[in-house]
Amino acid sequence: MTTVAKELVEILNDLPEEKAREVVDFARFLQQQSGDQEWERIIAGKRAYPKLETFAAEALREGNAEPLDPNKL
Repeated sequence: MTTVAKELVEILNDLPEEKAREVVDFARFLQQQSGDQEWERIIAGKRAYPKLETFAAEALREGNAEPLDPNKL
């Protein structure tokens, strides 16, 4: 366990359950943000993705589709 993780565990142990849950929720939010930042970097990049562009163009040509019905899966 890293020093930061140990420090966080100590802090969480000292907090009431409700406040500890808020810290965990915030940590999950930050975790999601790091993933979002990576996607933003990829999207903003100049690199071409020909297979993805072909797939998207074909999907758009197909038009609107019905939403997935979990009961039919």
